Amino acid sequence: MKIRLLIFILLLTNQAFSQSYKYAHYCLDSLISQDFAGRGYQDEGDKKSANFIERELIKNGVKPIKNNAYQQNFNLSINNIENCHLKLNSKDSSFLKLGQDYILYGSSPTTNLILENEKPIFISLNDKKLDKNKGKLNNKTIVFDLLNEDKGKISAFIRALSKENINPKLVIIQNSSKMQYLMGRNQSKFPVIELRDAIKGKKIKYLELRIKSDFTENYTSQNVWGYIEGTKHKDSLFVFVAHYDHLGKIGDDCYFPGANDNASGVAVLLDMAKYYAENPSEYSIVFIFVSAEEIGLLGSTYAATNPLIELKNVKFLFNLDMCGTGSGGIALINGKKEIKASEHMLSINNDKRYFNEIRVGGESCNSDHCPFVMKGVPAFFIFTFGCEYNEYHTIQDNGKDLSFTKHLDLCNILKDFISTYN
Repeated sequence: MKIRLLIFILLLTNQAFSQSYKYAHYCLDSLISQDFAGRGYQDEGDKKSANFIERELIKNGVKPIKNNAYQQNFNLSINNIENCHLKLNSKDSSFLKLGQDYILYGSSPTTNLILENEKPIFISLNDKKLDKNKGKLNNKTIVFDLLNEDKGKISAFIRALSKENINPKLVIIQNSSKMQYLMGRNQSKFPVIELRDAIKGKKIKYLELRIKSDFTENYTSQNVWGYIEGTKHKDSLFVFVAHYDHLGKIGDDCYFPGANDNASGVAVLLDMAKYYAENPSEYSIVFIFVSAEEIGLLGSTYAATNPLIELKNVKFLFNLDMCGTGSGGIALINGKKEIKASEHMLSINNDKRYFNEIRVGGESCNSDHCPFVMKGVPAFFIFTFGCEYNEYHTIQDNGKDLSFTKHLDLCNILKDFISTYN
């Protein structure tokens, strides 16, 4: 009889865990579908994503904050690349594949450019005369080589050109091993493209570049808030934050699914919201799904500056970003500042052995916890890590091999923290 009872309990437990895992995958698969256009601002991908999140909150019994709507609007500026086509080396060649053979900077303007037998300027950032000769780059085609230069320094140099109103005809960054897209909040006066391969020879025999850009100065995006009232300490809050936006799409054939970044974090939040709606905590739980992280933490900054809750009542905030792995462990960014909370999380893990490793990191303003930390809110930025999946800001972040390796353990350690943290 005892054995039968034990088997029955195990079956129920596994069924509950399976449901949680299944729901997380449902949320992930929905958010990365092409219908949501990469959760960017072209074709209102952000609005479709926000509406999906709101529907899930309503379906699972999660309420809005007091008398507010679920969605909190704010404005931003954005440069959408509606289309881009590139030919190289021959007029008769096929167009290169966007996202695979090349990528462009999201700040690039509408461009119709044909180069034939053009001799570009190959730039070395170590050239001591470079600053003095910047003005000579106006209306020239310039080339950087990632085999010899640091990508961050190249980007800084390009920004400096824009600030000084020095406008090359075209900027090419060659030998780029990862086709990572950078969205543009503003529109530059010159296009920038990255090539997977290198230009053949010292001249560009043929290049045809056609870009259609649309700059919108006051686009309305939105955060989504949800609330589950505590059973005992109603005015004391735990807060979960995750950004749902991603890099959007370019044309009809190139979109960025953003599975790990950050459909995974949103899926964890929705699963936690579903759980707490069915199993309320003693403390009230708030969920904030923010937009515009990819272009400068705009959604979280707006939420922290215009909060729908009293920030002084927040016991702790968890920002979840890139949570689809976990074979290696998890990281607690801002953990060295929040020593008490870090020690508590480590203690839970020592007892329960959820993760192989918990890395406690220092302060960093690299994700959506930062605007809240600047308002005095105690917080972690949590991400999982492991060798099973490493795509980031590419069209290959499509979730095909994203296993949610430690999804249940991540949910459980967060639940344990909330139920035992004083």
